[in-house]
Amino acid sequence: MTSPQHTYRRLLREINRQFTSVNGNRAWATQMRQQWVAASQDSASSNMHAATNILAFLTSNRKHGELISEFYPRMPEGDRIEKTARRVGLEAPKTYNPESPS
Repeated sequence: MTSPQHTYRRLLREINRQFTSVNGNRAWATQMRQQWVAASQDSASSNMHAATNILAFLTSNRKHGELISEFYPRMPEGDRIEKTARRVGLEAPKTYNPESPS
């Protein structure tokens, strides 16, 4: 298990990568610091588990976005959904077009 300081630093890095560096808004990092200080006062293992889950979600979310942009650059959303469905063995349903009701 990683140390709380290591998890905290990794959380701040992910927040800075995804939110702060994109729009310059420090609100996410400030909120995380406040939550971390409040949680450290009653240092329960459930708080550490929650922080680890949040870190895993943020990291996975960022990696998912990177993969989508790498494999489907400049592709319309409908085509991207259809190709993703085919990749996992499914077929996307036809979308309804009110102009041609066939």
